[in-house]
Amino acid sequence: MSYSTGNLSADTLLLLPLASTLCFRYATVWCTETLRTKIWFGYRRLHRLILAASVAGWWAMWNLDRVTSFWLPPIICLGLFLLFSYSGDRDFLKLRWTFVNILRLAWWRTVTFVVSLLMVVTGFDAILNKKLVGVGWVAGAGLVAMVGTGFYRSAEGMKLHRTKSGELRNRAFTMARNMETVIRRVYIVPAGKGHLTNAFGLSNAIGLTDNLGKYLTRGQVDYVIAHELAHVKQRHGRKQFWATVTIFSVVGLLLFLLPTVTLLFRPLLDLIVIIVPVVAVLFLSRRFEYAADREALNFTGDPETAICALANLYQVSAVPARCDRFTELFQTHPALTRRAQAIADIAQVPRGRLSDVLQSAGISVGK
Repeated sequence: MSYSTGNLSADTLLLLPLASTLCFRYATVWCTETLRTKIWFGYRRLHRLILAASVAGWWAMWNLDRVTSFWLPPIICLGLFLLFSYSGDRDFLKLRWTFVNILRLAWWRTVTFVVSLLMVVTGFDAILNKKLVGVGWVAGAGLVAMVGTGFYRSAEGMKLHRTKSGELRNRAFTMARNMETVIRRVYIVPAGKGHLTNAFGLSNAIGLTDNLGKYLTRGQVDYVIAHELAHVKQRHGRKQFWATVTIFSVVGLLLFLLPTVTLLFRPLLDLIVIIVPVVAVLFLSRRFEYAADREALNFTGDPETAICALANLYQVSAVPARCDRFTELFQTHPALTRRAQAIADIAQVPRGRLSDVLQSAGISVGK
């Protein structure tokens, strides 16, 4: 098969993420362990941008009519990029993942993000050409992302074990009643090889990793439970789903209505219609985190405990406390420092006291 210059450029574009991962990994060999982890996490925070930009750039530079050669290169190249990235996570965070664990994570991440975005691209391309079949492609992308996410969570080691008794379960149900929230189940999630330390709000249940008590005090665990109950109470999962459907539907409609002259700016248009919806969906996710923090704080009434709970979770997960505004555009959660400041503002905690609380929790507040 012969390649044009444009196709060679597109192939080069797909190799850049893999090359950058190898460069970042080996550039940190001579760094201290702390600095190495910090640099790696800073790079990893850009992964959604890298994946979305790579798919958008590939779409702009490749002929979509050649179906097989359009789909396979990005799946292979970005899949390898993710494989090396998860391998780096294992090494830098000293996780007990086997190669099979890493392979599963890379595959299901490829499915949930890369394959679903390629389906969106296929749908948007059809819609630009006034073909309604594109609607089916976009809808299918949503289904693939939902199913793939379930398998990805399983690959992470997230296994839900329903608890029918116990002090933690009773506390969660009591708090739910006091917060006027209906939950039907409380799940315990083994921390496992991925060192999961977190909590999860589901549609009518919450999940708590079995090692929360190891890193958090009782009051901090209560705040974390209240935060997840707030997600359930405010139906953030459902709202996120329908908001995502709405955002991509609006973009599809706008593409269908675009005049032909706009196709002259096609490469820029391809980039915009992929990046902007992704950024919008992630923006809503961060808004929901702030809303859940506010609801949990109103219930517990203890801002310092709330801030310490978040600080401990971020530290256990080795997630940096700070994040610049641009990088945060591609994160599901706000930076710790911004969440802490938002909590302090609600509770009218003085800035000096906030700094003391963060420092006592092991978070440096220096510039």
